[in-house]
Amino acid sequence: MLRFVFIMLWFTMHPVHVTLMSIEYNPEEEVFSAFLQVYFDDFLIDYNYLEETVPDFNFSEGKDESIRLLDKYLHSRIELKGGEKNLDFEITDAEISDNEMKIDLIFKPLINARVFTVRNTILTDIYNDQSNLLIFKYNDFEEGVKLTSDKTNHVFYLK
Repeated sequence: MLRFVFIMLWFTMHPVHVTLMSIEYNPEEEVFSAFLQVYFDDFLIDYNYLEETVPDFNFSEGKDESIRLLDKYLHSRIELKGGEKNLDFEITDAEISDNEMKIDLIFKPLINARVFTVRNTILTDIYNDQSNLLIFKYNDFEEGVKLTSDKTNHVFYLK
């Protein structure tokens, strides 16, 4: 009985390994606006996997340096391609609250493409059960997918 209780406790306390990302075309500005949410403690583990030292990420004080380091990390982990061309991005805002890091991004320059590929490898080197949930929207086209350690990218074919 004690073993059963211990196993049940372990399963209820085991963290969920998930990120959420939405990418939506903004026709007025002709850019893709994106939102990314990741648990901050998981982010720090993944950051440490890539870098030897983990800085004190503080988005209220010393925001420029934190944004620069976050930008470097994200460029190694996420990508949006229109056809065969990489769309570069910039971070427009980032904040941490209640162990959740929320990041706003803008991808540009926009190119005329009917096929878009999104790659997201956040935490996939660390957790085998990682789920990177992704919603992609372009005008009337909208599709959601789950990226994992085994499937780190998805191709969206616009109709």
